[in-house]
Amino acid sequence: MKENSPILLVIDHFGSGGAQRQIVNIANGLVEAGEDVHIFIYYPEFTHHRANLDNRVMVHETVKSNKFGFSVVFKLIGLLYKFNYKSALVFLNTPAFYLELASLFYVKKITLTYSERTSLELMPTSFLSKIRYKFHGVCKNITSNSIVQSEKLKLVHVNKNVVYIPNAMPKPFFDIKINPKAIEKRIFTVVAHTTPFKNFRYVAEALVLYKTSFSSPVPKIYWYGRIIKSNEFDLVERLLQEHDLIDNLVFYGAAENIPLILENSFMLIHPSKFESSSNSVAEALATGTPTILGNISDHEIILKDSSAGFLVDLEKPIELSRCLEAATKINAIEYKQLCENAKYYATENFKSESVLKKYIKLLND
Repeated sequence: MKENSPILLVIDHFGSGGAQRQIVNIANGLVEAGEDVHIFIYYPEFTHHRANLDNRVMVHETVKSNKFGFSVVFKLIGLLYKFNYKSALVFLNTPAFYLELASLFYVKKITLTYSERTSLELMPTSFLSKIRYKFHGVCKNITSNSIVQSEKLKLVHVNKNVVYIPNAMPKPFFDIKINPKAIEKRIFTVVAHTTPFKNFRYVAEALVLYKTSFSSPVPKIYWYGRIIKSNEFDLVERLLQEHDLIDNLVFYGAAENIPLILENSFMLIHPSKFESSSNSVAEALATGTPTILGNISDHEIILKDSSAGFLVDLEKPIELSRCLEAATKINAIEYKQLCENAKYYATENFKSESVLKKYIKLLND
């Protein structure tokens, strides 16, 4: 009976985030592999990625009635008893806490796998947050989409099976062919929301330094992602206006056609101060777009292994300026090699098939 039981996936909602996209991809892959799959959410009003979910996946939902999430826990307890799941995979810290708490009231055995998707540097440090994080100890498996973070988690959860599993990139990114003509306009691209830790100020300051340091025309950088207003965003807008650079760093807002945007991009810049593992970096590599990455998390490892871009110090905007200036001098042969390196690395590491095999192994062991 247990072998024929479904697998439960748990997350907060189907919104536009990277974790939400990943769990939908995993659900679809598990169904294609012949598994019976259920997903549980508790913010049903967010539906962005739900349209991409295979209709064979059964969705359970409840509404979180207060900040403590008692309604979520009670619903999960009911589902555990009703469907006798053989295993469960949960994304994100708060959904994990609810599932882990519910499992304490479940008398049968269930294998729990927690997927850490948040940069450890951004984790809350309050007493209650630390207690909640301790609950991951009830899980058999803990995964991370970051190489560096996986090693740190092994030190925290010494008795658990900690596994690095990268993000799987959707097929449309791999369908994009390398575009050697992107070198003609040399448009740099950023894909990120404009929260301050995504570091748009660093990019703006680098352009100001470029203008004062080099005689060549200031490059154009197009920033795609939801525009979140803040004091720092207002400051950056004033800085760009003051130096007549408003056409050089353009904030376009959210965009749906990211594969096509990357196809026509010369390079992706990823200036975020904190990240466990960035979807936008993996997306760029999958399309064959070279990258300029800040010196955080896995970026140094990725660039060393892929030879598909450049690393810059996020404390020194002048480094990004110099990198941009050097990039404007790359010839077509050098650029094509960077593109091919990017595509090859992504194919070896971010294809759905290889990622899904790792999840299926955890959920079926």
